Amino acid sequence: MSPLVKIILIQPLPVSFLDSPENVDRALKLLEGCRGRQADLICFPEYFPFSGDEALAQAAKDLKAYLVAGLVEESKGRRYNTATLFDRSGNLVGRQRKCTLGNLERKGFGVTPGAGFQVFDTDFGRLGMAVCIDFWGQPEAARQLTDQGADLVVNPSIFPILRGHWSLGALVRAFDNYLPVVGVNTSSFVSEIAGRNYPMHGGGSFAIQPPGPEDGAELSRLVRNWDDLSDWVILKAGEEEQLLTIHLNLAGPRLWRPVIWERFGIQR
Repeated sequence: MSPLVKIILIQPLPVSFLDSPENVDRALKLLEGCRGRQADLICFPEYFPFSGDEALAQAAKDLKAYLVAGLVEESKGRRYNTATLFDRSGNLVGRQRKCTLGNLERKGFGVTPGAGFQVFDTDFGRLGMAVCIDFWGQPEAARQLTDQGADLVVNPSIFPILRGHWSLGALVRAFDNYLPVVGVNTSSFVSEIAGRNYPMHGGGSFAIQPPGPEDGAELSRLVRNWDDLSDWVILKAGEEEQLLTIHLNLAGPRLWRPVIWERFGIQR
């Protein structure tokens, strides 16, 4: 298993109606831009492209990459806001349902809260997918995923409010759990939901990389300079539509996590 994972974050420009088939077409066009890049993992944001399971599964197979998409799941008469994972062969690996729902998505999309968090096995490590505020707004998702052995968390999000808190909250979770995190948002656009227009605060997709020191001496040097963890944020996007490529080291944090916890007295 390689210690480095190549990830492409797709920060798309959706059309105003998030459930429009045009967003599926847009997603597929953006995925074409990933061809030949040999990504291990490609990530879309929350509620994008909203639908299109079969087409996305085929794209994952064609690209030979794992793919995380923001899809609305229909199950037993209920709808769920999910991060959905396809593998390199286009198989559905699983769905992580969002647990913490705002009034806008309850009323506008008729979605139901999920319950609990789980990791999914990939050929590069164990992947957690916590949707939007489930991850950055409270500690439980990160705790559950880390305790299940997550090596990386993907945080697909969309923001009518609170985007400014996003990367800071995610950085806190990354420190608490000594865990690499990527967050992916849409670009800025105006969404029409339930007959009203809502400006979506786009951009700011990011990658957080906790250090993987060579030895204990290097760790001690690093810790003494941890007054500011801003250099853990190794990628930060602007507001426009773009594809962002990042390589993350999963092996270092996996190795040093228990040492960090012991050093800081973090009880798990």
